[in-house]
Order: sequence, then C-alpha cells, then structure tokens
Amino acid sequence: MAKSKMFILLALFTTFILILTSCGVPVPPNFSATVYGKVSAYVGDVTRLKSFPASFFIRRSNAPKFIEKQFVVGCRTEVSTTVRHSIEKFGTVLDELSVGDETYFLVRTDSEVPQIREELSKIPGFLSVEPNRVVTVSAIFPNDPYFVQQWNLSLINLPYAWTITTGSDIVTIAVIDSGVDLSHEDLAGIFVPGYDFVRNDSFPDDENGHGTHVTGIIAALTNNSKSVAGVAWGQRVKIMPLKVMDETGTGTVFNFAKALVYAVDHGAKIINVSLGASQPSSVEYSAVKYAYENDVIMVCAAGNDGSYGVDYPAAYPETIAVGAVTIDGVRASYSDYGPELDVVAPGGDEQSAVLSTFLGNTYDYWAGTSMATPHVTGLVALMVSQGIVGVENVRNVLRRTAVDLGPAGYDIGYGAGLVDAYAALTWQDGWEPLVVFGVDENGNVDSYTVADGLGRFQLTVRKPRVKIYAWMDFDGDDAMGVGDLYGYYGYVGGDPRTGSPIVLSLEMNEIREINFNIAPIVDTTHRPVLSAKDAQTLSDYKKDVIEQHYRSLRK
Repeated sequence: MAKSKMFILLALFTTFILILTSCGVPVPPNFSATVYGKVSAYVGDVTRLKSFPASFFIRRSNAPKFIEKQFVVGCRTEVSTTVRHSIEKFGTVLDELSVGDETYFLVRTDSEVPQIREELSKIPGFLSVEPNRVVTVSAIFPNDPYFVQQWNLSLINLPYAWTITTGSDIVTIAVIDSGVDLSHEDLAGIFVPGYDFVRNDSFPDDENGHGTHVTGIIAALTNNSKSVAGVAWGQRVKIMPLKVMDETGTGTVFNFAKALVYAVDHGAKIINVSLGASQPSSVEYSAVKYAYENDVIMVCAAGNDGSYGVDYPAAYPETIAVGAVTIDGVRASYSDYGPELDVVAPGGDEQSAVLSTFLGNTYDYWAGTSMATPHVTGLVALMVSQGIVGVENVRNVLRRTAVDLGPAGYDIGYGAGLVDAYAALTWQDGWEPLVVFGVDENGNVDSYTVADGLGRFQLTVRKPRVKIYAWMDFDGDDAMGVGDLYGYYGYVGGDPRTGSPIVLSLEMNEIREINFNIAPIVDTTHRPVLSAKDAQTLSDYKKDVIEQHYRSLRK
C-alpha cells in the first residue's frame, strides 16, 4: 500500500447508435435525421504495447529496503545510448523504461552508488542513480472471524449514493497489486485484459490474496445474491488487473513504475495503488508525473507503520493519499499520517476488519490502509460516471465533502476527513458533460448533444453528410487536448492514429445506429479542426449544459 493521493484501462469504449437518413442533393432546408447510442469504455491498447518484466512486495518490517546489487539510473532520452554504453562498462542493463523525455535503466552491478554517480555525472543529461527500492503492501494480516455486515459501506454513505449512480463503463480502473482471482464468482465479467509483471505474461492471477481483496472492495458484483457488495457495482465498471506483487506480497519500485506507465498508455483514467515504500524514487516519481500530466487519477494508500510520514507514492502531491479509520470513525492505530494526507476511509482493525473477496472463490476480513484506499477508488469511479472528472477537481470534491474528524478543519491525522459518497456525488461543482457532436463536410459543427451517466445519447443531425465525434473535457480547460476523453465514428479501438473518421451519408428522417470507441486523447491526428467560432459554440454549449445541470440539482 502506499501513502497519499493491472491492466486497468480507463480508456472509453463508446457505442454510438445513430438513426439517420441519407439525403440527396440539394439539401432540403428542413433536413433532419436522428442519431442515438451509448458511450462505454474501449478495452485495449491506446498508444503502444510494450512487454515488461517484474517482481514485488511483503510487509516492510520483514522486507529489505532495496534489491541487492540493483540500481536505477536516469537520464535524458537524447543521451540514453551514451549512458547505456557507460553503464555496460561496470554492470549489466536488466531493463529499460521510457517516461516522457526521460529514460531509466535497471542495472545490476557490484559498484556502489558514489562510484556510479562519479562515472555517469560526466555525461550531460545524466539525472540520477539510486537503489532499486522495495515497495510493500499496506495490509494487516486478516482476522479469522467473519462478520455479517459490511459496516464499511454504510460508514461512507454508499446506500444513499447508489440512488444516484452505481457506476458506468465509461471508465476502467487499473488495480496495480498482486493480481486477482480471475475465476471468483463475485468478480465474474468485470475484467478487461491485464498483465502479470512478475512472470511477464498476460495472466495476472493472484497468489497472495491482497489484490483480490482490494478488487472486491472496489467492484464486487452487487445485488447478485452473492456474499459482498462493491463500492462501484461490478456490473457497471471495468477493472484492469496489473500484477506487480508475488505470493509474498513483495516487489520493486522499478516494476511498479513500469506498471504505472503501462496503465496510462493503455487508457486507464483511475489507478488504485494499495502498496508503497518509505522512501521516494526518481523513476517512480517520473511515472507518477506522467500519469498526472495525462489526467489519470491515482488513489494511494498512506501506509501501515502507524507513524508520521506518508509512504510513497501516496506522499507525492500528484496523488490522492488515503488513511484508514476503524468502525467507530477513529484513525486506525496502524494508519500513517502527515500533511500529505488527503482523506480517510474505512480500513478496519483486528476487532472489525473489512470483508471482501478472497482466493479460491472465498471471502475474508482484512484491515489496513490497503483496504481504505479502494473505497476511495470506487467512489472516484462513481464520481467520474457522473461527470466529476480531473485529478484536482476530484481531490477538491473529496476533501470539501468529507466528514470532519479529529481537530476542527484539516489535520494530519485525518486529512480533510472521512469520505462521504453521497455528498461527493451531489456536490454542486466540477461536473463535466460528455458532448457528442457532428461536423459537416465544410468542417463546421452541425449539431451537438450530451450523453447521460451511462453514456447513452440521441443526436439530431441537420446535414446529409457528417462526421460524429464525442468529447469529455476531463481536465476542465475548455480545450480538446491530451488527457481528455475523445473518440470518433470510425475509431474501432487501439491507437487512435491508425483510423480516420467515417463520413455518414444520411437521408431525410433516417434513423441509424452506429458504434464507435472513445479513449483518452494520446494523439491529435484525427481531432477535428474547428474554427474559433465553432470551438466557442461547443464551449458555450458545454457551459450552458453545466449550468442547467446544477440548476436541476438545486431544484
């Protein structure tokens, strides 16, 4: 588990159904056709597919601080070849990771850090060298007794929140953990393809149980006559399992960084991180910043030492850091604390732990900040399904709607307080619509509408030949850019650069169904080039829709 803010793919798969009629020339002045459909998450590669190796975690008290004779060397990508040649004079390059304009090498050598730094610092563009640190899960060993109630769900007001939404598959959540029991009956059908960084294959099975327990808290199938409910209903959301921990619950920071980059590059917009280490890492922080710059929301565990100082990556300002409280709403004795903490959530203790899915199609009680974190991750998924998006906006809503605990106002033990699911979903600020719009042959915006929380929409088209696009302003900057959710009719998944928008030929009063995908913007090749006037029209429309949304909430 980690201290502050799987193949989990948060890219959007959009099924758009258009009902339209093909018209001839000339175009009747009252031409009209109808488009309807549904937006859902695209499952698959978004930018590039790379194969990554791995290894992972156990409780920090039993684990070494770093992997013996392994170091991580960072440099600017333009000098990576030179740095690699220098490394090979005194060691072996085991692995490589590119993050933006930086490259990191995993190196095995008998040399010490000062010697490596002295040798490489002669090369302009060399950035850092550090041990390949160990990261650990933040979970207390599970209790034996079983409890009848999931007290944790009521504690954060979920039964009321579910009256607003139970989730939407416009979002996929990456769970970077020990894998998952892929055959568990209460998790059936919730997964998109994941990856095992321990064995370097595409079968992220769980040999530890930690990842299965975390996943059940986020999205167990709900209202299905099975044992437990998830924060977000598994029938609605999708989980991408990324395995980075082995059967002992142990792994390395280098492989964790690789999993982070993988999740972002494959479309995840929410990542659960119930693991961590006591020290920062350059390669890890580079990957965290990469996620943040792409507006991917990272929810991280504070750690289980019960001491001052939140674990990493939770301690990084780009993540949402989560501490744990007991059934009585009191800070759990094991929960780490500090100024980096954002909020707290149910983590339980030895007397009242958190019930969730476990290995072998069973259920078990565990406690820890590892368990608190997926409560917040599931809530963030509910928020995104309601159009509450963007890292800082989500953080703001979570903190402003939290129930104040401990000393009045923000404090280092509870952060802003205990998350309140109902209050977060009804917060009257920060909502962004999913806009569906048509562009005619002259490149002008023809028509526009908004999809509902489940991604369904209906669009009236006023030209016989149009291209159809969908856009959610995920970072709220009014510009269609990297980090937003975007797609077009003709995009069937994978790299958005490989296809192109299809022109629809319609007839008067035709009703047509069309299907296409929507994913995080990672490239602008096929983004529509709009005039300043049309861009302003869409922006004004979006603002009007937002105002109407909040006006209806106030009513």
